[in-house]
Amino acid sequence: MRTRHPLRLLAAAAVLSLGLTACGDDSPAPAGGASKGDIKVGAFDFPEGRLLAAIYSTALKKAGYNATVTQLGQREIVQPALQKGDIHVVPEYVSSMLNYYKAGAATSDDAKNLATVKQLAEAKGVTVYTPAPATDNYAYVVSKEFSEKNNITTVSELAAYSQRTPITMGGSQECRDRSYCKAGLEKTYGMKIGDYKVIVLSSQPAVDGLLKNETQVAVFNSSDGVLSVNPVVVLKDDKGLNPNDNIVPAVNAEKSTPELEKALNDLSARLTQSELLRMNKETQNDRRPVEKVAEDFVG
Repeated sequence: MRTRHPLRLLAAAAVLSLGLTACGDDSPAPAGGASKGDIKVGAFDFPEGRLLAAIYSTALKKAGYNATVTQLGQREIVQPALQKGDIHVVPEYVSSMLNYYKAGAATSDDAKNLATVKQLAEAKGVTVYTPAPATDNYAYVVSKEFSEKNNITTVSELAAYSQRTPITMGGSQECRDRSYCKAGLEKTYGMKIGDYKVIVLSSQPAVDGLLKNETQVAVFNSSDGVLSVNPVVVLKDDKGLNPNDNIVPAVNAEKSTPELEKALNDLSARLTQSELLRMNKETQNDRRPVEKVAEDFVG
């Protein structure tokens, strides 16, 4: 999400950086013993980011911590806050985090990406735990009608189409200049993009733009709930522009303990792709509160 995924307005982020705002309840750890300490979970400002932060917070409360959620914005705000200890834990994304530390460093080698991001994070005072099986990559999406009419199921086929007819693309503000988004499509695939329209990720209006042919392709997060309930096609990224982006706990090193690591790694092991898709659908399409969905998942 890829921050890859999920960056928001700089002005709002700047305000947040001046005074981090906690949200969620401040209920103490479960009865039966003293709290294991306060944990501030940082949340990216997009639907899945808020959901994951709620899941982390709920699981940590169950493990005996006094956990709260701090709502933030983009990675350029989240990572410095984590490194300074203003927040303690963030549900991060391996490849996006790696590319933030070192532009273009993520590859199709998942093991290498994890090893490299752990090394770079350690130097910044951040400890990276074990990734979940669930991933959330940037995905390039077209309407089912457009796909069938033009026989397009891969990004390369869309690029070939664009040579004849430059396409209108929908994407987030930051996608415009990212090496793994619009700029990458142009460089890696030779995509001919005419107009570029800024859309809201993970939104039904972004899908509606495709269905009305206002855009021919739009960027989504691959685990977006809206994709499962609309007549759209996720194109195969056949040149691997966006490597796997597994969800991973990133922790301020001074706050890291074996107990905290076990609690978050146990949680990650349960966070499969099917579960992530289900929960995103419940929160994004069915409009269930993220806190309730998180509670049901953690159990």
